Amino acid sequence: MNAEVVTNPIGPARAGMRHARMRANAWGRWMLLAVLLAGVVPVAVQAQDAAPWIEMTIVGVDPGRVDEFLAAQRELSDLDEEAGVPWRSVSRTAVFGDTYRFVVMTPLANFARYDRAADADPARAAIIGRIRGVITSRTTYALRTTPGLDNPLPDDVEPSLTIVQVVSVASGREQDYLRVMAEDVLPHFADVEMHHTSGALTFGGESGYVHFFHVGDFAALDQGSPLARALGARGAQEVMGKLSGVVRRNEQWLVRYLPDASFRPEVDAEDPR
Repeated sequence: MNAEVVTNPIGPARAGMRHARMRANAWGRWMLLAVLLAGVVPVAVQAQDAAPWIEMTIVGVDPGRVDEFLAAQRELSDLDEEAGVPWRSVSRTAVFGDTYRFVVMTPLANFARYDRAADADPARAAIIGRIRGVITSRTTYALRTTPGLDNPLPDDVEPSLTIVQVVSVASGREQDYLRVMAEDVLPHFADVEMHHTSGALTFGGESGYVHFFHVGDFAALDQGSPLARALGARGAQEVMGKLSGVVRRNEQWLVRYLPDASFRPEVDAEDPR
C-alpha cells in the first residue's frame, strides 16, 4: 500500500516534564499515538444502518491519468446509486505519503455476489476495464464492522479530512486490543466529540483493524491526540504500554473525502436522529 510503516510506535520516555508536554502537543506525538486511538466502516454512515461487512479497495493511480480514474469512479457511483446501493465512498491521500493513492469503500451486503461473473453487467465491465488501464496497484479487503466501538459522524455531516490507520495485531491478541481501545482509549475521544469508525480486517491481508478518525481539517491536528490531552504524555505512554506485544505494525495517512465521486444516504429531514 506504499504507506510508511511505523515499526516501533511506543518510544522511550524522556526526562523533563516541559519537554514531555511539548511532545504531547506536537503533531509527531499525534502520529505515534494515532494508531492506538481506535475507532473502515463507511464514513458518515450510522453503524446501525450499515451492512455487517465493508469492501475496501486501496488503489494506486498513474499520476498522469487521475482525471480518467475519477471520471470512471463517478460513473461507478452513478451505477451503484441507481442499483440501490446505500452509499459509496471515494477518498484520496492528502499531502503526506503517496498522493496518488485512493480508498474506495462500499457496503458488502453478502458474499454470494462474488459467485457471479464480474462481466455480467456490460456497462460496469466497460468502466472497470477503463480503470484497469490507469491504475498501478489494487488491493481489496473485506472488513467486518465493529459498531460497538464506533462513534460515526451524524448523517447530516459530510466527511472531509480523516486519519486512516491499518493496524496489524498479533495472532490471538485481538480481544486484548479491543479491550484497551474500549476501556482506556475511546472514552477520551467521546469527551472531545471526535467521531471515528472501525473495521476488522478479515480477508485480503494480515489480521488486524482499520480505523478512521474524522478530524475535519488540518488545524485540528495542532490540538494533539485526545488521549495525550486527557492523560498527559506519561499517562498516554502507560496506555500505549498495554499494547506492547499486541500491535505488530501499523501504517497511517490522511485522506480527503471526494464528494463528486461518492454518494451518501439521503437524510430524511423528519427523521429525529
